Amino acid sequence: MKRIALSAALLAALGGAYAYAEKSGWVAETQIRATETFHVSMQSNGFAVSRLLIDGRDNVDRDELRSILGVGRGQSVFEPDLAAMKMRLEALSWVKAAVVERHLPDTIYVRLTERQPMALWQRQNKLAVVDRDGTVLTENGLSKFKNLLIIVGNDAPKFAPDLVAMLEAEPDFEKRVESAKWIGDRRWDLFLKNGVEVRLPEEDMGQAIKRLADAQREAQLMDRNVQAIDLRDPLRIVVQTAPGTAEEYQASFKRQKNI
Repeated sequence: MKRIALSAALLAALGGAYAYAEKSGWVAETQIRATETFHVSMQSNGFAVSRLLIDGRDNVDRDELRSILGVGRGQSVFEPDLAAMKMRLEALSWVKAAVVERHLPDTIYVRLTERQPMALWQRQNKLAVVDRDGTVLTENGLSKFKNLLIIVGNDAPKFAPDLVAMLEAEPDFEKRVESAKWIGDRRWDLFLKNGVEVRLPEEDMGQAIKRLADAQREAQLMDRNVQAIDLRDPLRIVVQTAPGTAEEYQASFKRQKNI
């Protein structure tokens, strides 16, 4: 019984001593010193960072990326917190996903999957690059994105992927389109680089774009002195040639069935 009582007293004393050491900061300081000693040892034995390899970077600023990663040449390769680095990278608007790996003995490897710019979204008189998920990527350095379609409307990024895909199916026509406005939460108006307005229907938008592309190939319709082209009627194309007047363009086409 005395031995049991003595053991219990010893455990209690040790517990109290540890609690005191922890409260006083001794435990934390000891852990820090042990960690520092470990990393110094790694640096001295060939496990110091000499390379930071980054794959997949296109639009993320290089200097910003290095600052966020915070990896220094010569530090222990085991020192960087890979999970924290991944989290910081994926917080960047341009980064959809990131992989961060430690390649022994001396390399930190980063692979980025960047979001792909789809259009320039005009809102509150400002332009911003957006991707197909509607994520705003940047409002700065827009000159390199000047060839992207400009979209206008509160929900325009949500509905733009279908429009962009249908325009890409007619590349000659796509090159003529400068901007698109989402109208009444139901359809698009296109504005060509020569000032012509093209009114698309709510349904069969792709078919309507094909009709106009065919009309251009047959009769150079978009090169004429017209102000607007209305495609909302599935059986005809209405061309506005001057204020208050319009003519119906009879195209030699057969309506295609949706696949």
